[in-house]
Amino acid sequence: MSFDETRVGAAPQASGRARTAKASLVVVHAADEAEKGRAYALGDEDVTIGREAGNTVVVGSDQASRRHARIFVSGGVHVLVDLDSTNGTFLNSKLVQEQTLRHGDVVRIASTVLKYVVES
Repeated sequence: MSFDETRVGAAPQASGRARTAKASLVVVHAADEAEKGRAYALGDEDVTIGREAGNTVVVGSDQASRRHARIFVSGGVHVLVDLDSTNGTFLNSKLVQEQTLRHGDVVRIASTVLKYVVES
């Protein structure tokens, strides 16, 4: 008898990875009022946040570093990490270096405020 014949239940996921939560970052406040309410979809790809034009989320403030923070996926969840920014990255009003995001979390970089929203 082979190992495969002894399995009970559903087959494992084809990729062997946890499914990433479908989520977005919603702009609550920004220096540019036109940005307010804009949603940035989060998936498996890294998201960068900062002042430089090449970032996924561009923060229009001199208080933001060129490449300020990054959101990446680990174990199916989104993780926020500060990229050694000058003025820090805040999650729910606390300065953080790296933290797993949860539905409703509020990220602040300079004067830009983003809300992490998981779709149900």
